[in-house]
Amino acid sequence: MAVTSENPHYRLGEAPGRMPLVGNALKIFSDPLNYLPALREQGDVVRVKLGPDTAYMAVTHDVVQEVLHNPRIFDKGGEFIDKMRVILGDGVGTCSVNTHKRQRAFIQPAFSKHKITGYTEVMATQAARLVEYWRPGQEIDVLEEMSRLTTRVTAQAMFSDPDVSAAAIAEVQRSFPVVWKGVFRRMMVPLPVVHEIPTRANREYRQALDRLEGVISTMAEAYRRDERERDDILSILLAGRDEDGHPMTDTEIRDELMTILAAGVETPASGLAWALYLTSRHPGVEARLHEEVDAVLGGRTATAEDHPQLPYTNRIVNEALRMYPPVWFITRRATTDTTLGGHHVPAGSSILFSPYALHRDPAVFADPDGFDPDRWLPERLRELPRNAVISFSGGSRKCLGDVLANHEMTIALATVSARWRLREKPGHVLKPVPKAELTIGHMPMIVEPRDGGGTAA
Repeated sequence: MAVTSENPHYRLGEAPGRMPLVGNALKIFSDPLNYLPALREQGDVVRVKLGPDTAYMAVTHDVVQEVLHNPRIFDKGGEFIDKMRVILGDGVGTCSVNTHKRQRAFIQPAFSKHKITGYTEVMATQAARLVEYWRPGQEIDVLEEMSRLTTRVTAQAMFSDPDVSAAAIAEVQRSFPVVWKGVFRRMMVPLPVVHEIPTRANREYRQALDRLEGVISTMAEAYRRDERERDDILSILLAGRDEDGHPMTDTEIRDELMTILAAGVETPASGLAWALYLTSRHPGVEARLHEEVDAVLGGRTATAEDHPQLPYTNRIVNEALRMYPPVWFITRRATTDTTLGGHHVPAGSSILFSPYALHRDPAVFADPDGFDPDRWLPERLRELPRNAVISFSGGSRKCLGDVLANHEMTIALATVSARWRLREKPGHVLKPVPKAELTIGHMPMIVEPRDGGGTAA
């Protein structure tokens, strides 16, 4: 699908604000949420200097779609993906197009309709426990609370056996946040020697990564010794065989489980935190949300079966992901001399694009900075170009867990909203944090019981 190469009118521009040695990198990473959307003023394809290297930013919708729908030309790679491989290895989210079909075949059964329902029930159970734990007037850090929730859910989906998984889940909760912070540091400072210095942060990162890998290895060995049938992701990977009948190697299993952790923890946690915050700031949206959850749930917590009856709740989730997509910056690598938007791109060049910037493009979205869940009504979606929203990427490399994340966030948002209102702590100033994920950062909120709402059951 070479969308743009047939159109000679796509503009080639130069990114402003280059500095000696670092090029545009400082601008991109110091103020990305303002700098990247502004690049559309420079062109549809914009040349960017990252240190001594020239990268190419796909800025507008059609050019981004050309990247996403030509995975053999624009393969996984570039600054972001290369740093992610430090912890994710060659999992399905980071592997080359040459091995992607094999990797995807192993993990695909874990995301069948039946499995998604099961994982969503895990979220329902854990969300119900969360709303019982809060107390009126309690101050919470909403991102921290949602991250703890999604870590428990993801770890339980990976390791479901209650006889051996409790310690593993606890270790995942302890170690994964440390590893994720370390990944961001390595993205921002792409100098390997800096990360070999035995600073406290580097030691803690390495220790946490070693613990996570130890958990995965220990669980795999335990499952192999006891061949009972289990309904979890590790069991699916251990049972998988490729077209030649070969099982996954230990390294491949490790890479896929680390990929699931990365995608299953931070993306839904960030999306939920943004959805709760944005809803609290828009009384009309909040009122409609409460009306829906009260009518559907009638005082109980949500279950997986409730998802189809929560369309407005789901639209809030989708709109939060549009405005603040957790994966805000994506890179690819040109595998050959090619063109992008009709302009020459040398082999080996980094290709960049930003879902955050694309989702704020007024040429695609009316009032792009406005929080409007009803833009997700079917009749309004027809007004948008195909694949206008790329919160989960697109093309053949679209995230396998997009449906699962959507279901989990919808059920969790409904459960929280049926019982509680969250209010931003007075005096706090919102400061989005674009790290490895685009998060809400430290966001203290006050828990208030719903007047007239149901009670959790």
